[in-house]
Amino acid sequence: MVHQLLLARIAMLKILERSITLQLLLFYCLFIVPLLLGGLELYMFQHNALQQSAQRADLGLAKAIALEVESNVRAAIEEDVDLSKSQAASQLNLHQLGATFAIAKLSYPDISLYFVCNTSGNILISYPSSPNAIDQNASPCNSFRQALQQDTPFISPGRVSTITGTNVVSIATHITGSRGQSIGIMIINVSLEQFTSHLMVVRQQLSSNDEVRIWIVDEEGKSLANTERVPLQTNLLATLPGLKNALRGEQGNLIAREQNRDWLYTYLPIAGTRWAVIVQRPTDVTFATVISFQNSLILALVMLVIGASFFWFVLHGWVVAPLAKLAQAVKMIQPSQIEKVTDSKRLVRERGRSDEIGNLINAVSTMEDEIHSLFRKSDETSQARLHTLDAIMRSTDEGVLLEDPAGCIVYANYNFTQFVGISPQEILPDSFDEKLVAEKLLALIEDLDAYNEAILHAEDGPSELEFQVRGYYNQVGQLVPGQRDIRMRLFQVRDQAGQLIGRGKVFRDVTRHNEAERVKKNLLAIVSHELRTPLTSIKGYASSLLETDVELDNALQEHFLRRIVEESDRMADLVTSLLEMSQLEAGTLKLNPSLYRLETLLEQAIPLDERQRMCVNIAEALPLVYVDRRRVEVVLRNLWENARHYAGSDATIEISARCEHDQSDGGLYMSVSDNGAGIPPELTERIFDRFYQVDGGRKRSSGGVGLGLAICRGFIEAHGGRIWAENRTDGVSGAVFHIWFPAKLLYKRDSEQSTFELRNVL
Repeated sequence: MVHQLLLARIAMLKILERSITLQLLLFYCLFIVPLLLGGLELYMFQHNALQQSAQRADLGLAKAIALEVESNVRAAIEEDVDLSKSQAASQLNLHQLGATFAIAKLSYPDISLYFVCNTSGNILISYPSSPNAIDQNASPCNSFRQALQQDTPFISPGRVSTITGTNVVSIATHITGSRGQSIGIMIINVSLEQFTSHLMVVRQQLSSNDEVRIWIVDEEGKSLANTERVPLQTNLLATLPGLKNALRGEQGNLIAREQNRDWLYTYLPIAGTRWAVIVQRPTDVTFATVISFQNSLILALVMLVIGASFFWFVLHGWVVAPLAKLAQAVKMIQPSQIEKVTDSKRLVRERGRSDEIGNLINAVSTMEDEIHSLFRKSDETSQARLHTLDAIMRSTDEGVLLEDPAGCIVYANYNFTQFVGISPQEILPDSFDEKLVAEKLLALIEDLDAYNEAILHAEDGPSELEFQVRGYYNQVGQLVPGQRDIRMRLFQVRDQAGQLIGRGKVFRDVTRHNEAERVKKNLLAIVSHELRTPLTSIKGYASSLLETDVELDNALQEHFLRRIVEESDRMADLVTSLLEMSQLEAGTLKLNPSLYRLETLLEQAIPLDERQRMCVNIAEALPLVYVDRRRVEVVLRNLWENARHYAGSDATIEISARCEHDQSDGGLYMSVSDNGAGIPPELTERIFDRFYQVDGGRKRSSGGVGLGLAICRGFIEAHGGRIWAENRTDGVSGAVFHIWFPAKLLYKRDSEQSTFELRNVL
């Protein structure tokens, strides 16, 4: 039998070893039984309900006592009022009053004394009569003189009657005569012994060991009646907690300590009076049931702690600890890990188990192999995406800057670092310095305060802002001064949960874009103005010629016609300039080149009368140039007119030309210089932009749309040459425009070239 029991026990243990569910179920039962016992004990005893029930019981006792006192006092008041309104009282008939008092005494034995005082404060009659009542001084009546000024009965504080020598409360009501005037005071003394006797009876009914204390207190806080035989007029305001609250008309309970013992004080005002009743009981008696509940609860908690501790000890050692080891091992799985964490010494004992813990470790081992495989694939994918993203960032024309939520720079693409003057080696992960990048950017910004304020207002979401920088760094790392317009777009980077993980800034140089926008806005105004002026002149001259009421001589008619032709030519030149500018931008300009002498081109480009005021310095025996005559003449004419317009009609204009034979920079060099105010250094390139005109020192002296120099550059570059401007460096103020034609366009004057060879030059 014992052997069978032993075998059965072994079989049950094996089943238990193979199932973690059964293990947890067993340990759960060991935990839940004490918990249920404690819960049952807690359910059976409700601490708050029992305590409130005891407090309500004491409050009910206080209310019952208060009602009894109120009833007796109300009866005495009604009796006093009835006596004051009797015919004997209104006539102050002392003989009849004595008979009335005798009859009233039979109905109200608790009233110890009846007496009447006149308005002067003298006692007129008392019942039962006292031999010395009439001889008594007037002080008792003087205490009730205020009853003469009020309509309701006056209740005095507790006192010792000077006539009967007993503890009484007096009730006084004024007596009204036949004419409605106050003629005296009706006073009755209510004995306080009845209240004390009643309180003693109540205490005996509640407790036989004097554990209940009951107090009736007047409005001055002095004892009227009590169960502790405290003398009358003892002030209890400082000794009875809650008394002040009751005298203010409040009711309730509170616990206070007295003589090393906690007492429950229940206080209640007595209606119809300004008195209060206090019921005092020790808490260990009042809350005996509550204390029993607390002891039971403590016992339940002790049982719960013992059971839970045992349950946790077993559960931790057999289930929680192995799972914790496994969790720590899983946290150690890293992409660069060499040895498997599930094969470490940490899990040697658990790996040999045959229950769910052992199966879980084996599953984690398989998952570890799969995780390492996924790590490798993820690294390959991440590297490919990173290279793709880097290639995209390098190919874009915009600078990109990424920051973390704290505002620290974590990435900058190649174009941005080039813009702020940082070498490519300085943006590598090992040498990246986010402070250097930030300092370089801030150093370029012109108005740093405005930039920071714009950044602050753009923190809430995607937005764009523009600011100016002092220049930019070219590809060789040199700072190119000059104001540039930068448009920056800010955006936020958030994860799938919507949490902010970074911010991005995209920088784009929009200087030319802004200039183009300004050109578009001003083009119509400029062209319409330049067209309107000749049209207005043509219309005026034509209208004058058509007038029939005015006779014009032939000379004036010829002048008007010449002006019409001149204005028409001016309009034709403007339209031609616009068309040629459009062809240059579209790349559809066709040249008609031929061999020409430079002197011939100058003679055709500049009027004869103007050539006399020019200084021409052309080297001898210059080669012929293979160019489009009309386009080169336009260039020379525009440069000459530009110098004359901006330098003034009295300015000295010099044209020089020379030929260089260097292999790299060989060719024909021409220059047109004046002695005017010169060109601001920062505008030596912008003057070749479309519709751009210089203000200030080189103020224009005639109309124009700002296409002259742009067309000049287009024509020269169409021939493969270059044109540029600078200020004179020979000590004289003024500007110089240089033209260079490549050596392939130059031919000796005595050479003969076939048409086919010439056409293949351009």
